[in-house]
Amino acid sequence: MANMTATTMDKWLQEQWSALATITYRSNVVLPNLMDRRWEPEIGVHQGDTVNIPKFSQNTGASKRSTFGTAASLTLTATTEGQVQLVVNQMAYFGYAMPVEMETQTFTEYMQHLDEGIGQAVALKVDNELASDNTNGLDAFTAIGTDNVDITEDTLFTAETNLGDQNAPLADRYLVVSPASRASLLKIESLRNSLYGATIGNLDSSKGRGFLGRAFTYEIYESNNLESGTSGKKNALFHMEAIAFAEQKSLTVVNDLNIEDGLINQVVGYNIYGFKLVKSAFGREIAGK
Repeated sequence: MANMTATTMDKWLQEQWSALATITYRSNVVLPNLMDRRWEPEIGVHQGDTVNIPKFSQNTGASKRSTFGTAASLTLTATTEGQVQLVVNQMAYFGYAMPVEMETQTFTEYMQHLDEGIGQAVALKVDNELASDNTNGLDAFTAIGTDNVDITEDTLFTAETNLGDQNAPLADRYLVVSPASRASLLKIESLRNSLYGATIGNLDSSKGRGFLGRAFTYEIYESNNLESGTSGKKNALFHMEAIAFAEQKSLTVVNDLNIEDGLINQVVGYNIYGFKLVKSAFGREIAGK
């Protein structure tokens, strides 16, 4: 007896395209909000490309009159100050081009995903630059620890002690680690207990993406967008004032219809920014997993 099969009925079996896509998620964007952005209002649109940041040498001590009760001469201090320049000289962008007929026929949801992805891609690029730049980013800090080996408690104490030696304020200290290095931290009982205590109830909603909690004198963030080492990742413990960051023009999306090349709709998003390592001693790069 002959039976109808999927082969014989092929032309009458419908296929459905779901409006719910499976999305390959991008990394969390963590670093821009941990940078020193105090100078951002001074370098707005049409205000040039450079902010001159004057340095001030904080007095560390005083002298004592050589002979009390006399008119012995005093030695006065004359300090020559310097400056640091925050230059806005980078632009991140992402875009796509699509023939008008394809834009007309494709799912609305697909276009929405494309448009949303523009801002996410640009933000991710800035985040990656802050992590990987070996002149002005996290990769410029003095490195401690061992590549592709669990971060130890002693290594964290070394990095934290450095901040204390530099008189870095206790507020606005950050440890940023990769997912694998987060697992390394959880092997340290004191850190595990601190992070567990911070998660009782809800995590502080005012903190940015990747916030895990607080331990000792610093907040801990997780990012899978850190610079790679030989085999592991380059984590960092630093103070906010270490790196100055300014976004002169936030994400701007422009589109244009290219008629000459074939009626192609072009969409590009971009931002304009710059960053500068201001206090190199206010951080340590921590090699790990």
